[in-house]
Amino acid sequence: MDQDGMRRRRMMDRAILAAALLTALLVALVFDIVVKEEEGNTAGLMIEMNEALGLALLIVFGLLVYGVRRLRDQRRELEARLQAETEAKRALQLALLDPLTGVANRRHFQDTFTAASDGRIGTNAVFMLDMDGFKAINDTYGHAAGDEVLKVVALRLQAAVGRHNLVSRLGGDEFAVLVFNIGGESDAERLKQRMRYEAEQPIPIGRAAHSIGVAIGLSLFPQEGADAAAILARADEALYRDKRMRQAGLSRRGATAPEVTDEACSEPG
Repeated sequence: MDQDGMRRRRMMDRAILAAALLTALLVALVFDIVVKEEEGNTAGLMIEMNEALGLALLIVFGLLVYGVRRLRDQRRELEARLQAETEAKRALQLALLDPLTGVANRRHFQDTFTAASDGRIGTNAVFMLDMDGFKAINDTYGHAAGDEVLKVVALRLQAAVGRHNLVSRLGGDEFAVLVFNIGGESDAERLKQRMRYEAEQPIPIGRAAHSIGVAIGLSLFPQEGADAAAILARADEALYRDKRMRQAGLSRRGATAPEVTDEACSEPG
């Protein structure tokens, strides 16, 4: 308990003690009134009754004042606690989430990926994504349009992999996705095509419909290794291979969304 809390506790104890003493005094006065009534001392009885009434009013008033102050203190404590919780939540969001898209930021991704790569449970996949054509949208339509494109892409990626997997924006138009307990390489490839398909759908903003391309590289772990740096290096290499293939016109885009098995997006554990 902090010093303010201890001070309030001592004040409350003192108020309770004072109320107890006043109550005891009132009881004594009432007893005295009863005795004098039996003795027939009317004048003394009236004086004692007035004193008792005044003391009773004083006690009630004091307890009322104390109760009002206590309620006020409790309200201030509650407001301070709510404010502290709000600030802590805001600080956590700033520390872990990308302020533009609302998905995880680079720090959150790195911490989660490092922890996952140290484990030996199931088959996990990391996907590195880079957008083609995003700079042209920024240059032609402005950064506001580019920001909206990033938000839509982030939402589509999260919907494609499910809320139990991690989508993060590393910066600019670069994203990374962690998928836990994926079925295997074939499921990872299907999920990769699904993410590509969803992200490349036209994005209507205002009167324009923007189209982007998405290059994706993936790496499975721990089957392909448990060293975090090596896993990311393989995913980056796969990303650049995919970009070169797309630039050379060798990558294929399906006309419909590819099917993904339930295992490809299963919940962790």
